[in-house]
Amino acid sequence: MIVSFLGTKGGTGTTTLAVNGAADLRRITRRPTIVIDLKTGPGDVALFLGLRPRHTVLHVIDQLSWMDPGAVSKYVTEHDCGLHVMAAGDEYGRPAPRDVEGIEQMLKCLNALYEFVIIDAGSTIAACTAIALQSSDMVMLVANPDVPCLRNLQRLIDAVKLAGVVGERLKIVLNRASEFGVMSTAQIERVLGLTIDYTLGSDYRTVASAVNSGVPVSALRTSELHGQLDAIARTIAGPAFRRGTPDDGSERSEDDPPEPEKRHRLSGVRPAVG
Repeated sequence: MIVSFLGTKGGTGTTTLAVNGAADLRRITRRPTIVIDLKTGPGDVALFLGLRPRHTVLHVIDQLSWMDPGAVSKYVTEHDCGLHVMAAGDEYGRPAPRDVEGIEQMLKCLNALYEFVIIDAGSTIAACTAIALQSSDMVMLVANPDVPCLRNLQRLIDAVKLAGVVGERLKIVLNRASEFGVMSTAQIERVLGLTIDYTLGSDYRTVASAVNSGVPVSALRTSELHGQLDAIARTIAGPAFRRGTPDDGSERSEDDPPEPEKRHRLSGVRPAVG
């Protein structure tokens, strides 16, 4: 499953949601999960997790022979929580339009290797972003409850649909809903004529502490934000992982030992075990 997080403008918390959504999916399901920083120019996904990767998305699309998909493992960095990370390149202006084919092939390869592929798509729909959105099973549009974000939200929905994403794959996330307090979620829905699928409160202290420590929010003390992020991840993971669902054997408690490691679908890559 491929899930993209796209912001209505810079600074909405898209990277925070992508990183923590991916980490929570890994924690909840114990299944191979990777987060990709697909922003044009330097991104912050690796920074948020305290990582200094040797390789980036640009190394993959420039150097990898797609005749040997298993070789992609050497371009991935693993966090202590078991989440795999593919960092953004340091070169401004890339991925560029000429990289579209490489991005498309990379996503196909990673989708075969991982149960969950999470994309931090930034806040601009460039050519490579468009191909990522088209490849996604779910697109999370991230907005804050302020006038510029909400105005851009309506425009972004139209742009995403023009990029080839059907409406049922779109989900709207209202982030930092408690920070402004000008309009309630219900008022925003009435004004925009849209349904807000997920709402998260503002908890700058917890997010800053997680980033400074290089860990996901779930690794810190339990907070309201942690519960909200957990709920989104469980929805993405599917009915078997939602709270209150009878245990079918696929979900394990965080205190349980991990299942025995299994060989993954392509040689050269093994699932990370937290």
